[in-house]
Amino acid sequence: MTAASHRPGTRPLPTGPFVLPRSRYDELFDTAAALLALVRRAVLALAPTWPERLVALGADPADHPPHSGLEAAETEHCALLAGADFLVDETGPRLVGLDPDGALGSARRTGMLTSARLHTHTRPQDGPLFGHDPRAARVTALAEVCARRGLPRTVALIGPGFHPQDVHDLTEHGFAADLLAPADLPGALGRPGGLRYALGLLGSTRRAAGTDLGPLRDTQRAGMLLLPPLSSGLLADKRALALVSEGLPWMTRGERALVERGLPWTRITLAGRTRWHDGERELPGLLLTERERFVLKPAVAGAGPVLMGHRTDESTWAAAVRRAFGQGDSVVQEHIRPAPYPLRMGDGTDTWTIPAAPVLSPVLFAGRPGGCRVRYLTPAGGSLPADAVLARQGLSRRAAPSAAPRCR
Repeated sequence: MTAASHRPGTRPLPTGPFVLPRSRYDELFDTAAALLALVRRAVLALAPTWPERLVALGADPADHPPHSGLEAAETEHCALLAGADFLVDETGPRLVGLDPDGALGSARRTGMLTSARLHTHTRPQDGPLFGHDPRAARVTALAEVCARRGLPRTVALIGPGFHPQDVHDLTEHGFAADLLAPADLPGALGRPGGLRYALGLLGSTRRAAGTDLGPLRDTQRAGMLLLPPLSSGLLADKRALALVSEGLPWMTRGERALVERGLPWTRITLAGRTRWHDGERELPGLLLTERERFVLKPAVAGAGPVLMGHRTDESTWAAAVRRAFGQGDSVVQEHIRPAPYPLRMGDGTDTWTIPAAPVLSPVLFAGRPGGCRVRYLTPAGGSLPADAVLARQGLSRRAAPSAAPRCR
């Protein structure tokens, strides 16, 4: 049976969730947290302040919302809420991108997928299944922020990416919460010295970059703590991943080993010599002579196309490499060849198997596991809707962060 044989009008879907042994599930979160911590430290080490770090990284201010001026708050919370994307090759998961600014608005969706799979999926070979609840992890993280800073539990959920269910999740745990558009903020601030909302949650700082930031700045000046901070998007800039991939003087031997296992070779598109496996090469020449081994990506997600060398003709690739090195706004990563994964699909009547490449996306709230999603890349270059990643129940072994999961 093939995918083309499903009934007209039906939507084929995976017949079951992506299931990991519990120890591998735990290691996935540990590895994401350890790599996120390295990227955060690398960005903070660039310069004393967030505006200076942006310049030092070579980032375009137009791609990042302006800094709030609240240096300590931004530094403390820049990695409070984060997601990561892993491709799985023959050696295990390899981190291809971080998203330290988009997890707040994803908690409901990830939680729904996890709950649905836990309640409906039973398969004898898997046994009892487990999945972290991102909504509970989000509430815990925000409650700790309020307790640590002496703030009331009052929250404005700002902009797209939120749902009335998010309000319910917070209010049933003692928060006062409302859905607001950025334009609604001036009328919702309350009287001077009596701010109505202590916390303002953004579904994504990337969305904030395209909106009028005036109301957000006004709320911050009035005392609202905006989460995630607008500068957290700098951690998602893939040039920060490249810094960690290349290695930094303060990294320990264990951290370097973690990077070697868990992060593809990544470099900023700047001319010069670089270490490539056991030798040194001129970076532009390396990309031109061995294009099938590389992927060229914009440093800022969504800022341009992602080009895979093995799917790009020589002249198109050469033009893209020249542009990238002229602008310095991209990174190149070694191409990860995903391990074959036979995905069982069904349409309610028939079932069939297709080859797929899973992209695992664990979510962290204040460093704690907050659920995991998977999307499947298909051979034709498309992807299937996100689904839940679950674990087989069993002994939870909290591994050292340097242990990379195999996900088999």
